[in-house]
Amino acid sequence: MRARKVTISPLLTLAGFLGLLVLLWQGAFALHLVPSYALPSPAAVAARGLELARDGSLLASIEASLVRMVLGFVVAAAAGLLVGLGMGVSRVVEACLKSLFLGLQTLPSVAWVPIALLLFGLNDAAIYFVIVMSSMPAMAIATADGIAHIPPAYVRAARSLGATPLTLAFRVILPAALPGIVTGVKLGWTLGWHGVVSAELIKSSIGLGFLLHAGRELNDAAQVVAIMLVTVLLGLGMDRLLFGWAERRLHARWGFGPFGAPG
Repeated sequence: MRARKVTISPLLTLAGFLGLLVLLWQGAFALHLVPSYALPSPAAVAARGLELARDGSLLASIEASLVRMVLGFVVAAAAGLLVGLGMGVSRVVEACLKSLFLGLQTLPSVAWVPIALLLFGLNDAAIYFVIVMSSMPAMAIATADGIAHIPPAYVRAARSLGATPLTLAFRVILPAALPGIVTGVKLGWTLGWHGVVSAELIKSSIGLGFLLHAGRELNDAAQVVAIMLVTVLLGLGMDRLLFGWAERRLHARWGFGPFGAPG
């Protein structure tokens, strides 16, 4: 008699792993492996997070950070896709810009904060600048690389059918490069999320970065850890829900497999 294969849901696996991390965290706290002022217990972190939620500061900060992120990311995505398209279809543009954008991509998000403050002062324009400069280079490079990996037969076939340069760009090249573009957009969102929190640490009166800064100033480690966890959960949620949905729709619409090849 053949034994039945037992399958475990990925969600249950993740829940078990997270539960194990919490147990290890509690163990480190109970054994005083780290000072309590630096690593509070899970219960203390949860209690502080609930306090921030009850007084409204957590939800207001989440809303402020997300609004800034969305506005900045829309500008970054538009600029990144246009620049990436230019690099993908023109060798001259690629020669001029790709090395520059590769260099910009290596800069940590927080490195843009000082120049943003010098350029725009203490206002939200500085935060938007950090978001755009953190995320736009990655999206431009991913778009250019996605175009570079398009099978040349697609472009030759479109040209032989009389496609104009505009039609070729938006009806052939961009759809064929979509897997690479989606990957770049996901990376751009992650880097932009780093940017908005980093900028709010320096200049803001509301936002997740501001709550991190306030927790540090008050020596409130529970608040710092709670906001770190909220930031991670929001970033993970956007990746799994929004971009996961986009990738599934892309696969269903265009039939691309997990590595960008037709499924």
